[in-house]
Amino acid sequence: MKTGERFVGVFLKPGETFKALAEKPVWVDALIIILIALALYNYLIAPFAARDSYTLYQQSTKLKQQLGEEKFQTLLEETRKKAEDMSASARTTQALTGGLLGVVILIFQALLLFVLAKFFSAQGTYLQVMSAFLHANFINAILGNALRFLLVSAKQSVFSISTGLAVFFPRLDPTSTGYIILTSIDFFQLWMFGVLAYGLSAIFKTEMKKALTISYLFWGLKTAINIILAIWGMSRI
Repeated sequence: MKTGERFVGVFLKPGETFKALAEKPVWVDALIIILIALALYNYLIAPFAARDSYTLYQQSTKLKQQLGEEKFQTLLEETRKKAEDMSASARTTQALTGGLLGVVILIFQALLLFVLAKFFSAQGTYLQVMSAFLHANFINAILGNALRFLLVSAKQSVFSISTGLAVFFPRLDPTSTGYIILTSIDFFQLWMFGVLAYGLSAIFKTEMKKALTISYLFWGLKTAINIILAIWGMSRI
């Protein structure tokens, strides 16, 4: 299948598309597409994220205590300048860093998923899993981030937008534990891992029910780790 056919197939014909990927696990073009999508998203949201960081730092008494008055004021001034006038080079650097880091994380997650799946089946290779995982991420990295950018543009903020359960609780503080947990249960992630099950079923020669179990078990573990890290990070600010 050609790149365009696979891209459309992930959304419209996942069973057929992931069966073809299991037989011929192509991945380079998918990785490039996701890299570009992540880099573009990071470039577009960079000014909003910078303003969010400045606002968060302004309100942070813990950070002030940790750094001391002088270092805190220096950090605050640097963040203010970045928020008020982010240069094109700074946005480009953030875009490239975000894109490359995002791709590296996805490749590593595919490896962890492969290891987890091996507890359920002796079939399959890492290359097959990585191919399926990258293609499934078209849902989150492209469609999901496109919607997120529209929401960010509308609200002029990255921290206060969500494509998860937190969208039903608009009064929740974005820095609260409840918000972090709810926003981590993301609809595009749920969709993506549901579709990924087609690939796991074809790769590991298992029935769809077992493939869904593997896929959502990995999602649950990944989400739990992300929540713990996010809560820990927010507790330090």
